[in-house]
Formats: sequence, C-alpha cells, structure tokens
Amino acid sequence: MIALAGCTPAAPEPVPVDEARAQYEEMLPSLQVSMLQGAEAGWEGDSERVRLDEDGICRWSPGDSSAEITLPEDDPAAWDARREAINPVLVEHGFDEVGDAMRRNGAPAYGFFSDREDGAGVHIYTAAGTTVVRVFGIPVEETACR
Repeated sequence: MIALAGCTPAAPEPVPVDEARAQYEEMLPSLQVSMLQGAEAGWEGDSERVRLDEDGICRWSPGDSSAEITLPEDDPAAWDARREAINPVLVEHGFDEVGDAMRRNGAPAYGFFSDREDGAGVHIYTAAGTTVVRVFGIPVEETACR
C-alpha cells in the first residue's frame, strides 16, 4: 500500500501582521499605476481588518484602495497593457498571473482576479465609476486576531 503524502494542502504559513503590511505597501503603488495606465486619479484607502476564518486561520486585509475613475471595458489594448504590468507584481508576491480581464460571476465589477496558495486574494477592477485594488485574506500570526 502506498501512502499518498502531500495530497492535503499544507496550512498557510502565517507572517507577522507588520510583515504583511510592509509587503502590501510595497505592492500597492505598482498595482495602482498599472491600472490607471497614465490616467490621473487620487487613491483613497479603507481601514484594515483582521478576522478568524472558518478554519481557525487569522487573516489580514488591508482595506480597499479606490479611485473615482471608470476604466472603459471596451478597450482591449488598454486591458492587455494593464495585465502585462500587473502580472510581474503579482508573481513577485506569490500570486497567480491573471488572464484576460473579465466580469466575475455576473457582478458589475470588470477586471482581474488572482489567488495565492495560502488563500490570500487580489481583485483589481472597475465598477460604477470606481477603480478598486483589493488585497485580502493574508494569513497572519494568530496574535493579530486577539
């Protein structure tokens, strides 16, 4: 009988929340610039959050970064340029590359969606006159959830 080691995904390796914050602060400006492709807009941020998920993993989310600007969906060349600029940033931080921009599950948001093996995610999209960079679910040390 052969034991099937490695078939169950390993639990995410949590990091101190300060380390997660530093990684996010390094990644965010590049994602913002990539989405705007030269357009001018000011970015605002929500407050960060921590939560204990259903598996008992403490997860940190820095809050959405948003700009009051609509990016037209009917400009494939611009979305291709955004993808090409975003992918190296995502890969550098352990996220999967994104493919073509799309509408996710019938939602009004149009853009890019990526995940990471540890359950963290990035949504970068435009909807209803706002462009948003959302990073969420980064596993952090349990002390952040206390």
